[in-house]
Amino acid sequence: MNVQLNPFYKKFLMLMIVLGPIIWLVFTADGQRRTDLALLYLFGKGELNLAIERLHAEMTEAQFRGLFPDLALVCDEGANPFGDRLCTAEIGAFNAIPARAFTLFLSGDGLRAAKLIYRRAYHGTLQRQLTKRLGCPDRRSPPGRSLIEGPLVWQVDDGLLLLPAREPETDADAALFWLSGTAVRQRRHPPDGNG
Repeated sequence: MNVQLNPFYKKFLMLMIVLGPIIWLVFTADGQRRTDLALLYLFGKGELNLAIERLHAEMTEAQFRGLFPDLALVCDEGANPFGDRLCTAEIGAFNAIPARAFTLFLSGDGLRAAKLIYRRAYHGTLQRQLTKRLGCPDRRSPPGRSLIEGPLVWQVDDGLLLLPAREPETDADAALFWLSGTAVRQRRHPPDGNG
């Protein structure tokens, strides 16, 4: 049995084989994310694959560096909201989501908090990824504000994960925070007793 396809159909199929992936990469959210990841990789931006919910206050800077030896952490001494040192690394992606930077907040040598600055266009993707892995988040409202303005909160083994409930208006506000249980207690009850 000899099946012949019309030359028009052959050309159309060949065109779709060539154009299909390009259309997917340019016109779909998942394709655009993968294109961004490929471009960031080509420009030398590394990826950090980290289950951020598994961080804990007993982890030291040396242990973190041992887990991620290729991560170029730059550390700086000085008081910050969670300790006395911070270490930052420029990254291109975090768990397959385009990102900008990852910061560790240390008190002495112990980890107290971490901050991921991601690309705000991927806020929904990050939120879905966290919800799939950790379940539905709680909502918390800051003092004097409505519940809608508060962040999404996931309770994790040692502390909390905080993500803005809505897509941030600026890239500077697009941040995911991990706060250790120690940091949460210190924020609620400052050492000077004024909390």
